[in-house]
Amino acid sequence: MLRQLATLLPQDRDLAITVFGSAPLQIAVDPALTSADVDVFSDYEPLDEIVHKAGLGTNQADFYVQVSSELNFRTSQRWKGRTKSVRVGNVTFIFPHPIDILIAKLNRLDDKDVRAFRTVLAKTGHPTEVELIKELQLAVDLFRPSFDEEQGHDLANNCRRLWPLIYGREIDPRKEIIAPALAIRKAGYGEPTRDYKQELRDALKT
Repeated sequence: MLRQLATLLPQDRDLAITVFGSAPLQIAVDPALTSADVDVFSDYEPLDEIVHKAGLGTNQADFYVQVSSELNFRTSQRWKGRTKSVRVGNVTFIFPHPIDILIAKLNRLDDKDVRAFRTVLAKTGHPTEVELIKELQLAVDLFRPSFDEEQGHDLANNCRRLWPLIYGREIDPRKEIIAPALAIRKAGYGEPTRDYKQELRDALKT
């Protein structure tokens, strides 16, 4: 599908397209991790129009290209520094690292997303529990509440659902991910990690 997409695009310029969702895992980890679509985004604005003119867009074929925005790829802010690229003609396809694909899947965590976690861990041995906690700490802002205008994504609750299925134990995301990350951030700002005001309020109650 990606090779076909490359032939549809103008040949007189260099273009870059990022592939996310399940497709990078199917290509790099396990061909059995299939999906009905290939999720992509690009700064090339006519991409969606070209895809639909070719009859390869959403609801146009059994296997189609879903042209999205980078805003739809909610993952670690570190993702751009660990991608792999493949050039097909004049088009560079950019593939995020599996850890960043998996973090993005935590926003929804359907059954197929849980399967992706299991498959990647079984095939590669990663992410270990320690690795995933560290990555989520570095992406702690993903745990912030959604805007009123958007469909909510409860990342903390999805972590609670995922952990027993993948790592065989319960997790308290606030205690093990959010609080340590915020403490590190506060220390980096030169702020005290202890909440002295709260300690004073507690002392006055006794």
